[in-house]
Amino acid sequence: MVWRGVWAAIVRSLWVHRNDVVFNEGVVDEEEVLHKAQLKSWLWLKHKGHNFCYSFSDWVMNPWSCISSYK
Repeated sequence: MVWRGVWAAIVRSLWVHRNDVVFNEGVVDEEEVLHKAQLKSWLWLKHKGHNFCYSFSDWVMNPWSCISSYK
């Protein structure tokens, strides 16, 4: 379940950014896509995961550790 949420956040961030570039003459910005994917996945886990007690900075610095210790 955790991986599905993270995967969905990544795909959604890519899709929204792609649409912005294609339809709104946006600029490709890899850092923005990464940041939004990190933020969306962290927010999803924070609200869905009852035992997910990691800060956003913990998540950004080491997401694999947060996921592996999440129960």
